[in-house]
Amino acid sequence: MPAKTTRRPELGAVGGFTLLEVLVILAIIGIVAATAVPIGDAFVRMSRADSAVSAAMSALDIAHDRAVSERRNFVLTQVTPNRIQLGRQEIDAAGNVINTTQVEQFVLEGGQTFLRFSGMPDTPDAFGGASAWTFSGALPVMFTSDGSLVDSNGDVVNGTIFFGIPGQPLSARAVTIFGVTGLSRTWKWRGDRWSE
Repeated sequence: MPAKTTRRPELGAVGGFTLLEVLVILAIIGIVAATAVPIGDAFVRMSRADSAVSAAMSALDIAHDRAVSERRNFVLTQVTPNRIQLGRQEIDAAGNVINTTQVEQFVLEGGQTFLRFSGMPDTPDAFGGASAWTFSGALPVMFTSDGSLVDSNGDVVNGTIFFGIPGQPLSARAVTIFGVTGLSRTWKWRGDRWSE
């Protein structure tokens, strides 16, 4: 019977990682994690800011569409600091307004409020004024059965609603409404200008 020989592994053939390799991997993970935290925080803040615009656009779209489909005026009301209420005007046979029934309410989430930052210019549509909820006519404003936006006197109005998180100017957002068509447009503040 032949003799058994035992082979010893060669130096460097043992599996695993060296201490230097482990330290390099940990350093890379640390660098990636350190850069991801600020990017993630800014992303969360901007997502919160965008959610307010989504809530406002939902309110405006629903009010516009229901006014046309139900052939009734739908009133938009600002409830500070962060709610938009929709009300349907009920009218009698003579065309007089009997009352306004609240049908929906939209809440701006993520710390957003109706806010116009001081020193920030108006949107390119130039419908805004000094306040966060600005329309060119007498409040309240409402969508009519033809889809236009009018004031309490029945005159067609344009307007802008500004949003933001207090103390965070980059969270500024706005929605402008062109009264003749009732169509709206959203805007984001980029630090030096508004963009769509």
